[in-house]
Amino acid sequence: MHRYAHGVARKQVDGGAGGGSGAVREGSSRGPRGRDGRALPISTGDSVYRPLKTAEAFAQDLVRDIVNQGLRTGDKLPPEAAMLQEFGLSRESLREGLRLLEVQGLITIRRGPGGGPVVGHLDPASLGRTSTLYYHLAGGTYAELLEAWAVTETILAERAARNPDRAAVRAAMEPYLSLPEEHDDGLTDFVLAHTNFHRVLASLAQNKVLEMMLQTTGQIVTHHVLGHGDPRHDRETIEADHVAVAKAVAAGTPRRAADAMEKHIATMIDVVRTHLGGQLDDYIDWR
Repeated sequence: MHRYAHGVARKQVDGGAGGGSGAVREGSSRGPRGRDGRALPISTGDSVYRPLKTAEAFAQDLVRDIVNQGLRTGDKLPPEAAMLQEFGLSRESLREGLRLLEVQGLITIRRGPGGGPVVGHLDPASLGRTSTLYYHLAGGTYAELLEAWAVTETILAERAARNPDRAAVRAAMEPYLSLPEEHDDGLTDFVLAHTNFHRVLASLAQNKVLEMMLQTTGQIVTHHVLGHGDPRHDRETIEADHVAVAKAVAAGTPRRAADAMEKHIATMIDVVRTHLGGQLDDYIDWR
């Protein structure tokens, strides 16, 4: 039987918040374990000097057009026929370039009459998905992922507290300065609300590179790990942690914000560590 014959079906039952799944999928074989000698060594080479393929060069030019024209999510891009004429490349290269961007979530291809390429989302989760390919090949484990999560979130909280636009910071933190009154959300809604708090913090970091790069770790944790347990069991602690971080950021106290975030992530790691057990030493899946 073809090795991908049941691939889609297996992903359908992965479970987890937001369509994610745990470190090891139910019904699948265990992945490589950490420090078992099978990972590729991390090394630098001359790949940055490799000439771009035609499809890559086209994708690069299309991204520049999106930025230069100030396009936003949902805006239509030129139809295929118009792009073939404008960029002067083959249909095969054009479609390959569009697929490169579609895989990254940067465009979507609408099918049927009136369809075509439209601008997608600039989602750190897409960058995280690509990163997991490299982490898997390098032998990065879920234990290392959780350690990195603590570091990245602490940096973002501290930078948010240092943001000089205090009015904007206080406005962003206002919804999190007190405990929510209602608790009727499902698991997915709870996890999305939790990750949204971290997204808002990252938006205050005043550095687009850090805002994108450091969020990827938390997105991988959300999609791979949080589905292993139900963090709602620790709702009171998690929400109290959010309040403590939000108050420190709103007050402009970087050290206190960093300490509160470090405590919060340590709580979250304890939640998932109990459920993962020995799977913490598994290589991070590429997905």
